[in-house]
Amino acid sequence: MKFINQGLFVYLIIFSFQTLAIELSECRIGPEASGRTIKAECGKLSVAENRENTTRMIDLNIAVVRSDALDKQADPVIMLAGGPGQSAVESYVSVANGFRKILKDRDVVLVDQRGTGLSNPLKCDFDKEIQEKILENPELIYPEIEKCVADLDADTRYYTTTESIKDLEEVRQALDIEKWNLIGISYGTRKALTYMKLYPNSIRSVILDGVVPQQEPLAASHEKNLISALKKQFAQCDKQAACKATFGDIEKQMWQLFDKVEAEKPEIKLQNFMTGEYEKVTVSKEYIAIAIRLFSYSASSMNLLPLMIDKANNGQYETITSQANMISSSLQSSISNVELSILCAEDFPFYDQNIEVDEHNIFGKDFIERTAKSCDVWPHLRVDASFKEPVKSDLPVLLLSGELDPVTPPEFAEQTMQSLSNAQHLVAKGQGHNVFPLGCMPDIITDFVKDPEQELDTECMEDFDYTPFFITMMGPKQ
Repeated sequence: MKFINQGLFVYLIIFSFQTLAIELSECRIGPEASGRTIKAECGKLSVAENRENTTRMIDLNIAVVRSDALDKQADPVIMLAGGPGQSAVESYVSVANGFRKILKDRDVVLVDQRGTGLSNPLKCDFDKEIQEKILENPELIYPEIEKCVADLDADTRYYTTTESIKDLEEVRQALDIEKWNLIGISYGTRKALTYMKLYPNSIRSVILDGVVPQQEPLAASHEKNLISALKKQFAQCDKQAACKATFGDIEKQMWQLFDKVEAEKPEIKLQNFMTGEYEKVTVSKEYIAIAIRLFSYSASSMNLLPLMIDKANNGQYETITSQANMISSSLQSSISNVELSILCAEDFPFYDQNIEVDEHNIFGKDFIERTAKSCDVWPHLRVDASFKEPVKSDLPVLLLSGELDPVTPPEFAEQTMQSLSNAQHLVAKGQGHNVFPLGCMPDIITDFVKDPEQELDTECMEDFDYTPFFITMMGPKQ
């Protein structure tokens, strides 16, 4: 008989007590600033930060949204949030509509991935003055990252997808759940696929919304996917008479705008939405790129893109720049820097270092160089190449895509399906990134979870269509 490592033995003893000791108590979840919270039960579970050296433990933040059903099913749904870096507990409120019918029969479990939310967050509080200038001068970010690493109470090497899935398996056991159903959203689809590879016997069914193939390096295809989606979105403007007549060739306008701000570097006065004070801002390509990229994510915002681009091309930069400023600040407050632990360990090592960038580009030609600099100052591990192999499974899987998704296009789901023998793929017409809360999709995913082997009735998806573009800030012209 082989001797068990003493640290591991102690950890196993501790874990055996934890599975009995986890306690949940009533709470309200959701971002405080939103003014909307949801009743849940919250608790903590301690796990080893480094499972090979169990002297340091970290707490996972857990919430369970309970079903009111008296005879609810024993297999809850667990939502795997995206980002990487989103808090599942905090972000649930924004997508709660998607779970409204699931909750009639099942609980919904939320776990802040290690490094996010209230699970020992890897949160960099950058200097506010520098933060406001980073969009103008991206080189300012690297010293800030170094300071952040020095201030964090964490070993950033152990905040990877694999470690977070091992955390979830401990949570499942601690909650005494035999099997559960996974809903992975965006990067959360990587977590779901990794879970399927590591612990297939813990899973009853899987929903992947905005699919990232396991073999796909995050961010490597952002430029190509965004441009492809924008072409499709702008093609809809060409087909809408009022949009075409008002804005003409909007793709051509977009490239002209990028060239214009790079050449002229216009200065404007922009109101800081946090302080209310007006500040001088140099409009950069980065400002424009952030606004265009994030407004292309949703059908409810992509319809503003032609108007914002047209206004900026005519010298009115305030609208598009203020939107970029607001979105950037919002993301920094809601996303943790665990993204770097994941990107540097699981993606950057697999980038094509010789990738060619067209003269017309959105993210710049130095994307790989900037990523390399960030990884140089962020301690990280490198995953084994086997991590990037396609996940093979016969578990029932439902894959969802938005037709106009600028980051995880439908082709990604089709690629992932090639190694899934029991999968089906639905595409929502005219929609962007993540579709499960939209239209009748909550009905469809509820039906799937009830019986993952059935042939789904998707006739209601015919109601999805393209959204009319705004001609003025008052809305579309009928």
